[in-house]
Amino acid sequence: MIKNIKLYVATIITISLILFSWKLFYSLSCFSFLFPIVILGIVSSSFIDTKMNKRRCFKNCYFQNNSIFSKILISSMGVVVFYSIFSIAFTLSIMYGVISFPYQLWLYLLIHIALVILIYKKIIKSLGGTVQDEYLNIFSREWAINITSIILFVIYAYIFYNGYEPEYLVKDLVQTINNASNSISSSCLLIDYLLRFKTELDATFWWIVSNSSETLKSEVLKTAIWAIFIFINSLAILGINRIIVQIVYLLDKTFSRKGIE
Repeated sequence: MIKNIKLYVATIITISLILFSWKLFYSLSCFSFLFPIVILGIVSSSFIDTKMNKRRCFKNCYFQNNSIFSKILISSMGVVVFYSIFSIAFTLSIMYGVISFPYQLWLYLLIHIALVILIYKKIIKSLGGTVQDEYLNIFSREWAINITSIILFVIYAYIFYNGYEPEYLVKDLVQTINNASNSISSSCLLIDYLLRFKTELDATFWWIVSNSSETLKSEVLKTAIWAIFIFINSLAILGINRIIVQIVYLLDKTFSRKGIE
């Protein structure tokens, strides 16, 4: 129990240092790009670690150690490049999401971190003696990501479908886009461009969703429009969930090593 409390506190501190530092300092200078780079590193390392272990398992099952196919499979260059690029989409969504998320979602994340730790530890305990020790933590991490992603997505969808509405939203589309664009600013031109582009795109979707909800009579069509909008914006949520689980995984592994030593 004490170890889990330490893990919970350490995870909250680490998440806060990364995400809230970005939220506080993104407008000041290009040095704040350090935080998205850290986010990209955490997200991509989670994917890369999993894929490389799958490749090693596949190699050990089917190929001799010194064969050409064996060397190709365990070569990390292609995996690193592909999943680093793949993780950029998550990172860009997180960059904007962290700034724009409602306070209700941040409050829930305190509960979600505890839930992640509980599920992660429960999976490790349940699969102990079933999964090989060298793969147990990684296997448990991926299952924890899958399970908690569903939970966080449901909470996220509920908050956005029931009551949350950005302050920049008005009846006029052009004014809505201008209001949204003016709500984001950074002295770093690249950060400013990326965030304004995502904000204006998001504002356009919000306007369409809001107006379609008022004018359309078909509940099925309105629900479909909301579902598309929520899905498009869910990358940030799924990325943050992956960051939380990855940090729990890394901290737990670090604490375990120190305990052994």
